[in-house]
Amino acid sequence: NFKIPFKKIKNINSNDILEKLESLKPDIIVSFSAPVIFKHRLLNIPKLGCINLHCSFLPYYAGLFPSFWVLYNNEKYTGCTIHRMDTKIDNGEILKQKKVEISPKETIFSLLTKTKSIGGDLMLEVIEELENEKLVPIKNISDDKYYYSWPTLNELLLFRKNGGKLI
Repeated sequence: NFKIPFKKIKNINSNDILEKLESLKPDIIVSFSAPVIFKHRLLNIPKLGCINLHCSFLPYYAGLFPSFWVLYNNEKYTGCTIHRMDTKIDNGEILKQKKVEISPKETIFSLLTKTKSIGGDLMLEVIEELENEKLVPIKNISDDKYYYSWPTLNELLLFRKNGGKLI
């Protein structure tokens, strides 16, 4: 137990939080799959920027609940992507990616667990490489055709009908 203090907040872009972060002068801000848009003021606080883990191989399956959508679409692979954050969802330049195989018996929970674990390791690599200025970012070709939102009730029912499982 590292006893690292943390605080749950409702709005990362609130003035109180931004003032606190500005006073801390962080080198980097890490988002671990947070479905929140960071605004310009927040994005400009850390020296090395704000980075995010997205559990798909961006630009594919950008948006919400990628673990559901790759299973829904019977993909054989997905990925983990660490990218710089900007004011659009899953849009900033890609810092590092790793392809992740989807097993035939994969569930949403098992895929989430797998990609979060792989993504955590990838995040550590990126932070170290950012610190040592060894990263070569690549363009993230954001496109609405790759963006997914929450599934509808009919999509959830079809997923279940076709053998998809939560756990």
